[in-house]
Amino acid sequence: MDNSNVRARYDKFSRLLHWVCAVGIIYASIVGYALHFITDKKIFAFFSELNMSLATVVTVLMVMRFVWRFFRPSVPYGSHITGAKKGAIVFMHELFYLIIFVVLISGFIMLEHGYRLFGLVNIPQPVRNEAVNHFFFMIHRGGCIALSVMLLLHVAAVAKHHWVDKNPILSRMR
Repeated sequence: MDNSNVRARYDKFSRLLHWVCAVGIIYASIVGYALHFITDKKIFAFFSELNMSLATVVTVLMVMRFVWRFFRPSVPYGSHITGAKKGAIVFMHELFYLIIFVVLISGFIMLEHGYRLFGLVNIPQPVRNEAVNHFFFMIHRGGCIALSVMLLLHVAAVAKHHWVDKNPILSRMR
């Protein structure tokens, strides 16, 4: 096995977790915002429950992803990323993880009622206190805004590094 190839990109499991979580988070974000415009109660209930079910799966996958990053093979940054720039990148990735977990956890705690995971398993409401639910709804709302900003910054940074700076950053996660 060619070690230079392994070190040039993340392992398959890391890449799979990254892209499945990314798609899940983007889908849940779009549907979450769209729920505010759905007036039909049956359609709202379907997409709301689907969103909660997908968020539950993404939460499990994000925990796996977070833990796995301490065990996976290291992928060094390019020689062009050093010092403060490397520190800023590490900080932004940690902040991204934190915001994702805030959104996922607050979304669960804010629930006003339980739901059926993909229509199969009852998931009870974790906290039965209207004030607490409302507080975490507000945390969730702010977290979703922060997550949207972080996602846009992440995509913009990858695009800039890949197409403007001509660094093969996309190859790390493809």
